[in-house]
Amino acid sequence: MNIQATDGELGGVRDLYFDDQYWTVRYLVVDTRKWLPGKKVLLSPISFDHVDMENNTVNVFATKETVKNAPHQLDDAPVSKQTEQHLANYYGWPTYWSGLGLGAWGGYDNPYAFGDAYNNGLIQNNVSADDLGDDHLRSTNHIKGDFTGYRIEALDGEIGHVSDFAIDETNWKIEYLVVETRNWLLGEFVLIATGWVKEINWEDKKVLINLTKEQVKQGAELDPDSNRPIIRHDEEQVYASTRKQNIE
Repeated sequence: MNIQATDGELGGVRDLYFDDQYWTVRYLVVDTRKWLPGKKVLLSPISFDHVDMENNTVNVFATKETVKNAPHQLDDAPVSKQTEQHLANYYGWPTYWSGLGLGAWGGYDNPYAFGDAYNNGLIQNNVSADDLGDDHLRSTNHIKGDFTGYRIEALDGEIGHVSDFAIDETNWKIEYLVVETRNWLLGEFVLIATGWVKEINWEDKKVLINLTKEQVKQGAELDPDSNRPIIRHDEEQVYASTRKQNIE
């Protein structure tokens, strides 16, 4: 996926940072090695103008110069709440944690409505980063992978590992884990709803789910090479085959 500024291309997306409390993407990490080497460039969905899935492009409300002059961190440094606060102040974004307790986007359906409400004075950045506790920001690259992906632990044992994520671009919620079951189910890929995740063990690199191995086996299969979007039929198959409802 490529990021398009108002005056040209910024670069490709090399990682996503998501909030593990709401399973919501908070930032796209832009690959800017050609023009800003050694820096970590983060862009919030709040700044997106249009997401063109057909052309694999995200358009943002910012010029290349604006992005270049933002308060970036070194590439290998963790993202602190203070850094997020500085970015929000620089770009004029609302801080998503000001609406915590009201859902992923402060009671609004998506980041675009949340940003509009902030611009119209309906919400304020009234919670300081210094007042917050544990950070819930995680890297998708850290969790997924062909060989390094976190293991999926069903109620009765391991069943696969996280290969990728399926995201709803209208609200940037991670709806499903794409799970590869090569060592268990002859190389199949299945979808597991994030609502069925009961815990992530960061130390052991495991995702614990509220499903049995048989329920996972009967789930909706996915061809990761097809590049087609997940449609309603796929989702219905996920829930019908496992006989579960989204617990959120």
